[in-house]
Amino acid sequence: MKNKFYILLLLFLTSCSAYKNKGVSGYYQTKGGFEWGSSISLSSDSTFSYKWQIGLFVGVTKGKWDVEYDSIILNSDLQPPKDKTPDYYLIDRGIVDSEDIIFELFLSDTTEVLIGANGLMFKNDDTIAKALSDNEGKMLFARQDFDSIKISYLGIKYVNVVDKECNYFKIIALEDSSSYMYEYFTDEKWKIHKNVLIDDTENEYYYEKKMYRTKVKNQKPARRKRK
Repeated sequence: MKNKFYILLLLFLTSCSAYKNKGVSGYYQTKGGFEWGSSISLSSDSTFSYKWQIGLFVGVTKGKWDVEYDSIILNSDLQPPKDKTPDYYLIDRGIVDSEDIIFELFLSDTTEVLIGANGLMFKNDDTIAKALSDNEGKMLFARQDFDSIKISYLGIKYVNVVDKECNYFKIIALEDSSSYMYEYFTDEKWKIHKNVLIDDTENEYYYEKKMYRTKVKNQKPARRKRK
């Protein structure tokens, strides 16, 4: 009797999951922005195909998806290889006479500055401030209570700073060869809001991206020429 109960429970949960996934499945795409050419197709069999476009770089990531409360969870078939090299080099840090938190960012060595890097300041998983590095590789945040500061740029590893004592950092960013020109997903969570998928996590390269549910336009069959 117990075995029969567990089998029925398993079938019930499976059917609920299938129904839940079927309600979210469909084709979603961006509307403008840095990722203007990106789209994702969520199939009812819990597989997805994500066509990503980052600037001039394009590619396709495939994997599995599932629903958890008000979010979808994405896991790509390919996962990033393990990399034992450091994420970045902290050359100097300290306390300076300034109302700002100051970053000096460089690439590879101290001769090439990192221009246009994205900076996000987080508190309780919320983004409370944003910044960009200028033509001298400098990035400024107003001093305030925070949990972490994450700096990202296409092709480099995350720079994650949690030091709250210092307000000056000199950093060399390192190339991220493991994930260069490819989008990996490892338990990545996108929120579901009506017919929109929202990725507002601490993701690389972007602040927030939205995917809008769209009907795939069917191509009209070619007309046959009359003889």
